[in-house]
Amino acid sequence: MKYILKTEKIVIPSGVTVTSKARVVTVKGPKGTVTKSFKHIKAEIIVQKEQDEHTKETHNVVRINIYMNTYKQGAILYTLRSHINNMIKGVTSGFRYKMHEVHKHFPIDLQVKDNAVNIIKYLGQRDIKVIPLPEGITCQKNPKNPSELWFDGIDCDQLGCTCSKVFQSCYPKDKDIRKFLDGIFISERGLLDN
Repeated sequence: MKYILKTEKIVIPSGVTVTSKARVVTVKGPKGTVTKSFKHIKAEIIVQKEQDEHTKETHNVVRINIYMNTYKQGAILYTLRSHINNMIKGVTSGFRYKMHEVHKHFPIDLQVKDNAVNIIKYLGQRDIKVIPLPEGITCQKNPKNPSELWFDGIDCDQLGCTCSKVFQSCYPKDKDIRKFLDGIFISERGLLDN
């Protein structure tokens, strides 16, 4: 069975501007600007003013429409809504991922310099693993716990990719992961300003 129209609405908070042109969405807020392309999704993204039925107030909203789809194809609508919601949260509050260093025998030396994270002495190795930070992502050590790294940014996807690169650089290859537990793992993630 095909649905003629499925629609979702996102209310834009004050202080945030959203523009959409040819399925490229740009969100500007107090923390910065995030732009994402949704050209691969067959959806209509419209930014307009709408009046609330109960309070009779007008709000800026993002309306997402998908035409002639099945139930499973329509599920992309909620994914698209979540992406735009995360962009709005990023430019208003920001995101913080916390990563913790775990070692059993050889301590891992973490250094943040020259816009990159340097991992030294992982499992006693002599090589230095360098993970460059993309633009808009900052990293710092926890002032109270030097074995914890804080990654801050406004783009949730870019932040997750950076943390996964740090995790994968310290993954024990060709070893039993039940015994070799050394590595850098995500311990917490959430909003920067609560």
